[in-house]
Amino acid sequence: MIKILNKTDLETCIYRVRNAGDKERSDDKYNKASVLVLFINDYIKKNSSILMIKRRDNLRKHPGQIAFPGGRKEKEDLNLEETAKRETEEEINLSREHFSIVGNFPKFFTGTGYVVTPFLGIIKSNSNWQKLLKPNLSEVEKIFFPPTECLLSPKYHLREKPPINSSMSMTWAINYNDKNIWGLTARVLVTISAGLGLREFPPCDDI
Repeated sequence: MIKILNKTDLETCIYRVRNAGDKERSDDKYNKASVLVLFINDYIKKNSSILMIKRRDNLRKHPGQIAFPGGRKEKEDLNLEETAKRETEEEINLSREHFSIVGNFPKFFTGTGYVVTPFLGIIKSNSNWQKLLKPNLSEVEKIFFPPTECLLSPKYHLREKPPINSSMSMTWAINYNDKNIWGLTARVLVTISAGLGLREFPPCDDI
């Protein structure tokens, strides 16, 4: 059973995943973006969860999907870590003083034209983050916190054909409460699971 995931656990995971990104290709045709995977540790119950969002159904890009906070790099962002922090504050009103970023994974390319760098972080235990959390309703329908066990255990990981309108050949999905967790979000979770030594690394041939 997956319980508390501390900084050392995530550092080890990131080290193991250092060569598990997509094959190198030209970034010229892709929009740079980043996402933030935030772990929440409950030291009383000795378990953890991951902060996730459901995007609004009326958005032009990725409508209705389950995702991590994050988005496209803007000109004012000094780097992709700044992008992840800015987008997290804009989407769910969680500013950087309430979490610490441990590190990042290699690049992942998507079928919708993005090259995404996932950052992994931990909510600070002495933070009052829960009182501040609020979805930006122009983009985010809701915020929720699936148990880490249900997202990272291999028994919940599915390899399947993507939706008809997708340019991917195959995709990953997470079988959690009928949630729409697939594509890049699912692949990042599967990769975290592999980095923690829970399963083999996923193939890098989705697109």
